[in-house]
Amino acid sequence: MAFVRIALLTIRLVMRTKVALFFTFFFPVVFLFVYAGLFAHGDPNAVLYMFGPVVTLNIMGSGFWGLGLQAVMQRERGSLRRYRLAPIGPGTIVCSNLLANYLLGLPAIGLLVFFAHFVFHMPLKFSVLSLLILVTVGTFAFSGFGLTIASIANTMQEAQVYNNLAWLTLLFLSGTTVPLPQLPGWVQRIATFLPATYLVSAFQSVMLRGQSLSEHWPELLALCVSGTFGLLFAWKLFRWEKEERIPPRRKAISLVFVIPFVLTGLWMNTHGNPTASWATTYSLMGRGTGDSDSGSQEGNTLEDSENPQASEDLTKRWQVTVSTDPASQSLAELTLISPGADGTGHALRFSGRLSPSSNEPSSASARFEFAPGEQKGFHGIQLWIRGDAHVATIRLIPPKAAPDVRSELRLVPSSSWDKVQIPVGGMVQGEAGEGSWTLEIMVSGPPGEFFLELDEIRPL
Repeated sequence: MAFVRIALLTIRLVMRTKVALFFTFFFPVVFLFVYAGLFAHGDPNAVLYMFGPVVTLNIMGSGFWGLGLQAVMQRERGSLRRYRLAPIGPGTIVCSNLLANYLLGLPAIGLLVFFAHFVFHMPLKFSVLSLLILVTVGTFAFSGFGLTIASIANTMQEAQVYNNLAWLTLLFLSGTTVPLPQLPGWVQRIATFLPATYLVSAFQSVMLRGQSLSEHWPELLALCVSGTFGLLFAWKLFRWEKEERIPPRRKAISLVFVIPFVLTGLWMNTHGNPTASWATTYSLMGRGTGDSDSGSQEGNTLEDSENPQASEDLTKRWQVTVSTDPASQSLAELTLISPGADGTGHALRFSGRLSPSSNEPSSASARFEFAPGEQKGFHGIQLWIRGDAHVATIRLIPPKAAPDVRSELRLVPSSSWDKVQIPVGGMVQGEAGEGSWTLEIMVSGPPGEFFLELDEIRPL
């Protein structure tokens, strides 16, 4: 087929250019060493968490700065004139560029896996097929982005402006550079509309949590649909000569390819619960999936809701507080429910009503003190959680001997049970591990009824 032969010709030209070889194969490895060495500090499970952003960064770069700019450069240099009289059309050129970009990207992904595994000892817990599917879908989607920008840009300078606007937005708001749970809540809401967010979160969930791709079908569908729109627009707006110009109206029509992301973002914010999934994945970064650790802690529960006296002792173990504003009429209480999570008989329910407050945001909190002194080392806690649409903040407040290891996790729990971990940034021993720690659960959000359920609170 014509587009296959042109794609192979493009690959041969890239292989002859030393600069292209460097940025295609070795520059992504530089990013891997930066993320794994500086951000993950060489921790294998943290490298597993960072691997998704590194691959996404590579896919985005090849789509925007590789394939997209290459198409503009070919048009400005007059290289496309050589094909114009041949029995091929714009679709052949577009498909050949896409195929060449994909085939050049596969060895780069293989290099990333090789160095991550053999240099940083990243565990290979994921399916190679799942990784290949994600890389294929991501390459298809961002190739559509890059080719669309190349089609609507009249000059190389204009293409660079468009690329920078898209690149910087995706770079800093999608979890590619800063983990999503560390971003403010309103930024996380915006992130659900960005294509790179879908790719990063899917990589991390599949590689760190072992989830199947079927659990991320809305994100993958949005990427496939937008990639299809992007390639169709690149085909219809294709130009052989640099003297040809596209009117602003036709440029505006090309924005149709963002509609799938708008619809998916609205659906995720309304019906999905991406923030809880992001927080769960992030909490596992330093500890793997936690499956191997939970068995060793099976008999060591900080909050035992199965005790026959558990209901009577709730007020002795937990302290419940609400907003201190005299005008507020917020209420909160702790009760036991049945059944619990993970096959347990009971769970702890924190519920009540948040009323408007004039001086401070409406909130309610419950505190519980515990002493992990019998542990060989205290890494943090893990628990099962579910709730409504209110924001839950889980804090680990250390004893006075360890003021610098305070840890906090902020999330919107889903309506189904999720296991989360709150690490303290390393193993705490000595006086820091023997003192009394405080677990604080705070619920905030709009006025109205709320509930939050907890179960199997265990030390790491």
